[in-house]
Amino acid sequence: MASNPILENIYARRSVRSFEDRPVREEDINELIKAGFHAANGLNLQKLRFSVVTSRTKLNEYSATGKRTFLEYMAANDMTNPHLESNLRNDGFDIFYGAPAAIFIYAAPGIMTATEDASLAAGNIMLAAASMGLGTCWIGFAYHLGSDKVFLKDNKVPEGHKLLAAIILGYPKNKDQMATPRERPHILNWVR
Repeated sequence: MASNPILENIYARRSVRSFEDRPVREEDINELIKAGFHAANGLNLQKLRFSVVTSRTKLNEYSATGKRTFLEYMAANDMTNPHLESNLRNDGFDIFYGAPAAIFIYAAPGIMTATEDASLAAGNIMLAAASMGLGTCWIGFAYHLGSDKVFLKDNKVPEGHKLLAAIILGYPKNKDQMATPRERPHILNWVR
């Protein structure tokens, strides 16, 4: 196949968990949110909303809350994973990996394809960030922040909005890190 910069970007993108200690420009964050908002969305309702956190103090606070609420969720649902539990109980573990910024994606009320829309927006943000030399990672441990009153108040999240994705963002420390090798896709069938 001929060289294609979009495919090259897709194949080279990776999750980054180690960042340089320098801020991401607000103009770049705004551009990434714009790219996320331009993702396909069900019925063109355009009901995704975004908040950005660049305060190291707040990210540390949200990390502690995210760890606590994720452990509570695991206990309430009889989920056990000693490795995860050990990390989440470790005061030194930062669920945001020291990233200088996090973008949170919410679904406003009335959205019919919330998970799909937020996932497509997150994918656009992550691919656009990679094309700009920035690293990202989707942070599942942050999911339950969407029910934390302090987090919702700090981020001015209106009633009825649902947190669906948290993407950390920054300049990767290891710029030569390779993407995780992938197997060939498993195509179950091809009806012709």
